[in-house]
Amino acid sequence: MKGNLYIRYLLLGLLIALGLYGIYELVYIGKQDRALQRENKYLQEHYDNLLARSYLVDDVLKGLQARDNQIYHNIFNVDPPSEEGLIGSGDERELENYFAADEEQLVKSSHEALEDLARTAGQVDRQIKAINDCLSDKNFNKENFPSVIPLENLTIARTGATTGKKINPFFKTFASHTGIDLMAPYGTDVTATAGGVVVEVLKQNKGLGNMVIIDHGDGFQTTYAHLSDIYVAINQKVKRGKVIGRVGNSGTSFSTSLHYEVRKSGRAVDPVNYFFANLSPSAYSDMLLLANTTGQSLD
Repeated sequence: MKGNLYIRYLLLGLLIALGLYGIYELVYIGKQDRALQRENKYLQEHYDNLLARSYLVDDVLKGLQARDNQIYHNIFNVDPPSEEGLIGSGDERELENYFAADEEQLVKSSHEALEDLARTAGQVDRQIKAINDCLSDKNFNKENFPSVIPLENLTIARTGATTGKKINPFFKTFASHTGIDLMAPYGTDVTATAGGVVVEVLKQNKGLGNMVIIDHGDGFQTTYAHLSDIYVAINQKVKRGKVIGRVGNSGTSFSTSLHYEVRKSGRAVDPVNYFFANLSPSAYSDMLLLANTTGQSLD
């Protein structure tokens, strides 16, 4: 009889222990699992966001070289000098192979490296000579090349959308944007980015509004739009830094800003590529990233 009672108590104790463990797992372990699931979800979203940003930055960095090449081609008609052949790849395996090689291999590899270096040096020398020839050409006038920002003291944060397909702020549809939006207070001075001749002055209440177009020669033209005031006339010669008007909101514009265009042989190009005289490399990279990732234009 006592044995049966003992067995009953034992079974009851086991049932109570199992029940308590079930409650513990349901409440405490389940709570931990839910917390881990939330944390994993947050980390996954954060990782996806960082990954997307890294791809974006990587694309921009890859585009910098192409844009740099474009600038050299436009100004000097030559590829930029390359340092790759001069500094090597920096691969640690090269150093390991160096120590593992015998004398005959070292002589051969050194001879090949010297030949590669000589070819690279010759290429760089030709590129530099071509640049010097271009700069010494009496027909090349750097003052007539648009290479500055048309607004003084413009901060990077006031950079808007640049060229390409952008969302129109009024119709919310994609449309071709042929310039860059530079945000500035109403009445801010707008200056010519290079010397040239004013070929068009237009005052209107639609489109780009009040605008000025300057021809700089060599196929370059710049456009300054949405102006509030215009201080130049057609056929007037202007120098770089000349105040040609003031920032406004004329025409079809979402807010007070300057719509600035650079055209080469009639084709709209990214104006950020022509701000190199005003920007440090880091500021140029920041402005390029901001201008190309802004999806909505202001006009």
